[in-house]
Amino acid sequence: MASSPMFHLLEAKMSSQCIHGISLHGVQQIAVGFADDTFIFARVDNQNIECILDTLAPFSKAFALRINMKKSALINISVRQFQSLKWEGPKIEKGIIFRHLGYPLGIDVSIKDKLACVLCRVKCKMDKWIAPQWPLHTRIKIVQAFMQSYIMYYLLLLDWKKNQLSIFDGMLKNFLWNKKHSRALVLSSWEYVCQPRDKGGLGFLNLYSHLMARRTTFIMRITSSHKPLWTFIF
Repeated sequence: MASSPMFHLLEAKMSSQCIHGISLHGVQQIAVGFADDTFIFARVDNQNIECILDTLAPFSKAFALRINMKKSALINISVRQFQSLKWEGPKIEKGIIFRHLGYPLGIDVSIKDKLACVLCRVKCKMDKWIAPQWPLHTRIKIVQAFMQSYIMYYLLLLDWKKNQLSIFDGMLKNFLWNKKHSRALVLSSWEYVCQPRDKGGLGFLNLYSHLMARRTTFIMRITSSHKPLWTFIF
């Protein structure tokens, strides 16, 4: 759960030295919300954990928001005797991938392992559609309506290279033209297939171009106080 009153409560308790957060660039941090979840950054010892839970107890009662401790995970950042800590929910050690909202996260986990996790997840999602049971025009609609947006969801977080994106293109091709006889009928290049429909293509996203555009938009938003030029044109 994520709530502004809860954040204010945790910050007040941290300011009064009742609980202890972590220092980030000289500034004490205790919690951050993402979607409807909360990440609490704290000095890990049994007493501090108990104080944080005691702090959240009256908030949980007042707002009728029960904290599900069995699903609340304790994540090790830099603690030696991590497994000796008292915790009801799961404990996640460094080097282990865990997922939050589908994204692969982890402390001391290589980018290569995170990318492999995403590729495996996307492939499993595609396999559930069972491509051979659909005619070609339906497979095209499935790619346009579901699969491309599902892939883009993962592309915005990790640092993908152009050659890695070609793996996703290969997955989409195999889903669309999974039989030798239908693949032989495809004479156009993938770049042409990704052109808009009014230019003779199928309107598929060019993943690399779309990713670069999204990254550029993000950089302009955080580095400029003015809106990007194209917001006034399109």
